[in-house]
Amino acid sequence: MTQITKPSSSSTLSLARLLDTFSAFIDLAAGFAADLRERLTRGAAVRLVEAEDGVFTLALPDGTARLRLDDPTPFPPEIATALKGREVELALDPARFLFRPLELPRGAAAFLDGIVRSQIDRLTPWSATEAAYGFTPPQDAPDDRLALTVAATARARLSPLTDRLKAQGVGAILVTTQAEDTGAPIRVLDHAASGAASGVAGVRRVLLGVLGGAAGAALLALVVSGFVGGSLDTELEDITQRIAAQRRALVTARDGQGGTTVLAALERRKREVPAGVLVLEALSQVLPDDTHVTELQMEGDRVEVAGVSREAAALIRLLEQSHQFAEATFVAPTTRAAGEAGERFHISARILLPMEAMR
Repeated sequence: MTQITKPSSSSTLSLARLLDTFSAFIDLAAGFAADLRERLTRGAAVRLVEAEDGVFTLALPDGTARLRLDDPTPFPPEIATALKGREVELALDPARFLFRPLELPRGAAAFLDGIVRSQIDRLTPWSATEAAYGFTPPQDAPDDRLALTVAATARARLSPLTDRLKAQGVGAILVTTQAEDTGAPIRVLDHAASGAASGVAGVRRVLLGVLGGAAGAALLALVVSGFVGGSLDTELEDITQRIAAQRRALVTARDGQGGTTVLAALERRKREVPAGVLVLEALSQVLPDDTHVTELQMEGDRVEVAGVSREAAALIRLLEQSHQFAEATFVAPTTRAAGEAGERFHISARILLPMEAMR
């Protein structure tokens, strides 16, 4: 019987939680990047202020312009240029809004947004989804309470105004008004431009593409490093084996097991090539005490000696009579310099091999 093992619920939950966390991180990064790009690309905010007759005023560099947002005629070129890609604050006439006072316990200060939202259908004729609303900063009230003013209107009443501005390609729309009693500004609606959501989606796609490319590059590098590492391991193993073989050959030669040829060559070289220390010692025994050697050169079985001696001619006889040297001759004439007590000499002689010296 074949047994089917199901994945544990804990591993499935961990994977889902990891994917949710990654998606939230991408959304947060995309939103931040899109907002930063929007702030860098759009110009400074402009303010449209509504008067009681429904006419809006707009401050321009060369004066003030007046316009109506409920008029379908196109905006003049200077106004369209001033609004293009800019953040627009739409300061509406308070007559468009319904104002209601609201008192709350002081402990509700941290939850004002949720509390006001839950109270909209009680304070106004509209539900929270149908209303565009805001409230003034809370003020201290007696009995340890907070007092604020809620301003609300139907979203449908604001749509013609915001749609007209969106058609002009504005960057973002902020709808505000002022409380009738205190004159405090109230932020009613913060509407991003139509391209903001697509901008966030575009940045999200770019981030996912970059992360996907980085993951692909990392995977490719891992695969390549695996192949290269395997090849290097093979070469290292081959070199190690060759070193081990050479080491075994040397050990075998040292122990005399099949390495007689190498040992014989070393032994023959030791017998045939005179040691420099032995040659120097032999010269010190042959040459008299009044002779000073300044130069000594060895090449094969020949040695050349240069220096100063009281009787340079006698050195040839002394070298020939020794058992270490033969065929001694002057390489250069002897000379005598002013102020020196002896003659300068340069002699060449053949070094007798160890076997020849024993005869």
